[in-house]
Amino acid sequence: MIHQANFALLFVFWFYVILFVISPIVVRIQFRFRAKIDPRAIPLDEMPEAARAYIEPRVAEFAPWNFDLVACLSLNDVTPSAAAYVALLSNVHTAEWADVTFVRSSIKKSGYIEFVTRCSEQLQIDTNTSATAPIFFSVPQHHIFRFPQVPDVFTLYRIHRMLVTEITHGALPVIPPAGGEVAEFKRRLERHGSWQQEHGYMYLDASGENYRLTWKGAILATWRSIWPISTWRRWRQRRENRTILDRIGPAARKP
Repeated sequence: MIHQANFALLFVFWFYVILFVISPIVVRIQFRFRAKIDPRAIPLDEMPEAARAYIEPRVAEFAPWNFDLVACLSLNDVTPSAAAYVALLSNVHTAEWADVTFVRSSIKKSGYIEFVTRCSEQLQIDTNTSATAPIFFSVPQHHIFRFPQVPDVFTLYRIHRMLVTEITHGALPVIPPAGGEVAEFKRRLERHGSWQQEHGYMYLDASGENYRLTWKGAILATWRSIWPISTWRRWRQRRENRTILDRIGPAARKP
């Protein structure tokens, strides 16, 4: 009996050793993030059925908050393993962005809604409902908050506005003139790669076409997704979210 227990412990030990060593190597070989992104305008009714079914009803929920639809976009070449469809919205009165995004990969399909406030190259706040762990690492100038438990635009917008007030300390948001929204969206997406490179998580490959993970990035990306680190990270996020939601208080009535 003791021999079997020792064998089981030894098996688990070597399993995790292999997992923690092999996983970063595999991820580093496979990962690509396009340095130049080309969002393609696409009519909503030409999106795949699953994407359209997710995006269309949610776009309408932004109307009471003066967010207008700018464009529907297809992002099929950002990473080799996933395609994304985005409804991009903006509010010219508050200089804020919003989007409804649907992502399709070989593993799963998922979607989320998001608000974005950009004050400068050194200050941006994103608040979304994504339940998927981000592929990017945290950087000081880009504050990302995820609330997968929030079911509606109204509550998420309240949370976003509170976070913006606390973080920006009065800094004013900016958006481009009418007609420049898609170009700015493209620039914001491409900036992720350079931000990650600045902090040592990625590097630009010899072709100049793709960002690849450094060893630092590959190790951190894989280790944070392996138990028990993944469980601890989910617990920490839930605790932080509860603290923020407690500060929001009961949701007010929708208009």
